[in-house]
Parts: sequence; C-alpha cells; structure tokens
Amino acid sequence: MDIGFVIGEATPQEAFMITLGSIRLGTYVVIEYDNVKALGLVTWLTRGSPLLDKQVSDIEMVQDITKNKERIPHYIKAKIKMLCDLNQACKLPTLPPYPGNTVRLASPQELENIFSAGELRVGTLVGTDVPVNISINSLSRHLAVLAATGSGKSNTVAVLSERIANLGGSILIFDYHGEYSDSDINNLTVLEPKLNPLELSPREFATLLEIRSNAFIQYRILRRAFVETTKAFREGLSKGEIDLQSSTEKFFEMLEESIDENKDEKKKDAKDEVITKIEEFQDRYSGIVDILTPDISQRIKNGTVNVVNLSSMEPESMDALASHYLRKILDSRKTTKRGGNGLAFPVITVIEEAHIFLSKDNDTLTKTWASKIAREGRKFGVSLIIVSQRPKGLDENILSQMTNKIILKIVEPNDKKYVLESSDNLSEDLAEQLSSLDIGEAMVIGKIVRIPAIIKVDRYPGRLAGADPDLIQEWREHAKTKEMNSKFVSFGE
Repeated sequence: MDIGFVIGEATPQEAFMITLGSIRLGTYVVIEYDNVKALGLVTWLTRGSPLLDKQVSDIEMVQDITKNKERIPHYIKAKIKMLCDLNQACKLPTLPPYPGNTVRLASPQELENIFSAGELRVGTLVGTDVPVNISINSLSRHLAVLAATGSGKSNTVAVLSERIANLGGSILIFDYHGEYSDSDINNLTVLEPKLNPLELSPREFATLLEIRSNAFIQYRILRRAFVETTKAFREGLSKGEIDLQSSTEKFFEMLEESIDENKDEKKKDAKDEVITKIEEFQDRYSGIVDILTPDISQRIKNGTVNVVNLSSMEPESMDALASHYLRKILDSRKTTKRGGNGLAFPVITVIEEAHIFLSKDNDTLTKTWASKIAREGRKFGVSLIIVSQRPKGLDENILSQMTNKIILKIVEPNDKKYVLESSDNLSEDLAEQLSSLDIGEAMVIGKIVRIPAIIKVDRYPGRLAGADPDLIQEWREHAKTKEMNSKFVSFGE
C-alpha cells in the first residue's frame, strides 16, 4: 500500500517523505529503486499546511481560513531511517532513493522474514500482529533491560525468563524486591539465600561481617584465621571428626579460637572487634549461613527460572551474596569447559536493580564479578542480563558491554544520553523515540535482532508481586474487612 513520496535530498542512511495519510512513529516502510528494496523506519513526523506556516502573522486571515477547517490543505512529513536492503540479505543500502520514489507500507510477510526468525518470542511489532523473536545464542553477548519506573521492566523479565526456561534453559534472578519469588511463573525454583562459609573468599566474608574496606588490621586478622580455619575444618569433615548437626557452630568456634591464638597485644582491640563482629554476624544471619549448604552451582536447576530472594537482606549482604554466586557460577563453568566436573549447562544471570549492584560511583563486589562475566562469560556459557530504571547510575564499562538492549520508555534526558553514548547500535534518531513509547512498548537493538525493532512486549499472563497496586480496590477491601470485623465485635458483645 503506497502511502507517500520521497522528497528533498536523501542518503543511503535516511530519506524524507511527504504523505497525506496518517502514519505513526515506528512504522516500517519500503522504498524500491535501482534493484534496491530498502526497508525503513519512520523516526520523525511533522504536520503542516502551506496556508498556515509559522511565518503567518495576519490573525484575521487565519480566522477567515479556519472557518472551514475541512478545506485547509495540509501535509504530513516524515523522516525515514534506512535499515537494510531486503534484496541483499538485509545489508545496508549503498544507494539513496530518488526524489519522487513511492513509499509503501512493509508487508507482514516482509516483516516476518526479518523479525520472526529467532527462537524466543518477546512480543509483536508496534501497530502490527507480526511476532518478534530474538536469537537465544546472541544472549551470550549479554542484555540490558532499561526503562523508567512503571514502564514494564518486570513484565519483560518475566516473559523472557519463563520462555527461556520453557526452551530448556537455565536462568538465575537476583530478586532485589522479592517480586519474582512471590509470582506464579511456570517452572519456578526459589532458592534460599544461603551461604556456605567454606565456599566464601576472605573478602566476601569480611563484607558480610561489615568489616570496612579501610580496616586493614581487622581484615588481616580475619583473613589469616579464616584461611587456617577453613583448611582445618575441611580436614575434620573428611575424617569424620565433626558432628554434622552442629557443624556451623563448630566452624565459628574454631574461627574464634584461631583469632585468639594471635598473641600480639598491640592487636588486642582489633581482635576483640573482629570476634564481636563474628558473634553479631551469627545472631543476624543465623538463617542464612549454613555449612552444609551445597555450592550454588549444585543448587541451580536446568529448565527452570531459579530465583534468589534477597529482599530480607541488607544491601552490603546482598552484594556479598550476589558476587559470591556470580564467582562460583563462572568458576564452575570454567571447570566444565576445561574437562572437569563443574556446572554442566549454560546459565543466564539476571541482576535486578543493577544501578545499585553495578553503580558507576561505588565499587562493589558484584561489580567486580559482573565485569568479569561481561568480558569473558560468553566463552564459558555464562550470560548477564542487567535490569535498571536508572541507566545513568550504571557503570559505563559494564553497560557498554551489553551488546543487546531492550529499552522501554525513558523520559529523563540524561538517561537517554547515557544510553545513547554507551550503545554502538543505537542512533540519535532512535534514541529520541524512547520518550514517546507507551507502557509495555520497547526498542530492541543488538545481535538478538537483525535490525532495530520497536515492539509491544507480550503481557505476562500470571501474577507478579511487583505489579502496580490497584489502590481503589485495596481501599475498598480494607473498608469491607473493617466493617465485617466491627460487626463481629458487636455480635460478641
């Protein structure tokens, strides 16, 4: 269906069109010329009239003209971003179209050939029923899901996660707010945030004990005692000398004894402080630390959405646990790839509230290991999905290594600029559209799609704890409950 004509000067990258019809931003069009079948995307629209341009200054003339609005001539002009040549395996066009070339809507079949070839459906092209499928293998180059609050991030993650699991994949979500843990996602496995001290690094353990990074004496005392205790405890376990029922308590007893063996009187205050922190740690995290808990690589299940509920933990403890799990997963996959007995299947890890864990302003343990996965995880089958409503708060090095992006509505100019600067495959004209997206609409760029796609993400059909509350309904339910309770009280009296 022809909808307009090319006007003005054009390049192989963009052209301008005039049309009398109504089209919307994000419409896919085709321009054919010189054996080129160029697929383009409408990225800018303006409507005007030759009778009422911005130079008009006679108000009486305008009043006279507008008495019959239906007779006012008008036009719609559009900018078209040239995406690919459908006749050349979707390579970029090398020739510009001619002025006067007709512009038509892309057919559903043409769009399906481009956007429906992947293995995992995420939604449909905006304004059409054409399915958009992404390439699972391209997730090895990582993914960022970015949006303003309330634009549909949780829905997007739920759709991706459930469908990855349905394909037999394994996904691990670090659930900051507990919204996935309390959902009805199919194939859901909720993992308790358990830590085995024997599997921790000294720095991870020190963070859990809230030993500050600049408390060098305390850290040296703890590190030495922790290494010695871990070695002795493993030997005791292998010889059957330790009662499994009280093994966690025994570990901490041995650790405190090892610290006490340090006879340096100058360090007495530091030793006492470390022991106090260990005792406080035991009180605070008695339900989290378990010497019998298997390594995370043994707890993850394939073909499921594995979720670690972090919502009851303090931020520093979340950081220590998330970094520890990332480290162990990567190390285990390396062991497997080198012929050892490690994690037998690839894992996609999801970091919710990534601007907290992967802050550009603060160094965290999670940022260290997420950076490592971003750089080398692809080789070992460990992928990273970072999810954030504050893109400008993310570490730029990590964000730039997220080759793929699903970007929902973003209004804040600094966020848009930050995302644009960190994305090789996001152009300025596409970035400008981010503020005009509706809730649930998204721009998909990167290797997971052949060319940029503007989509309506499928609606997750089940329940998500993070969905916006129905305030009026909750108020009504509360009033009804209150009324019923008052009746019971009156009856009892």
